[in-house]
Amino acid sequence: MPRARRIIKLSLPDEFIALCRRDGVAPETVLRGFIADLYGIVNWTSAPRQDGYGSNGSDERDKAQTYYDRVGYPYWNR
Repeated sequence: MPRARRIIKLSLPDEFIALCRRDGVAPETVLRGFIADLYGIVNWTSAPRQDGYGSNGSDERDKAQTYYDRVGYPYWNR
């Protein structure tokens, strides 16, 4: 069963685009990777996801969660 997706429009700063271009990676890849790391989305070879989301590894998942918590996002609306 396909997963529902929510599409948002996001203007990206030129600096982010330049960083991605310098490193030869698509901005979409960076953002999908961070989202997958933050939420712990694992893209198993035996059951691949069709939406392109997949974690970059356990260390990356830990660092994404640490960043999210450190910024304080979980507490903004409490």
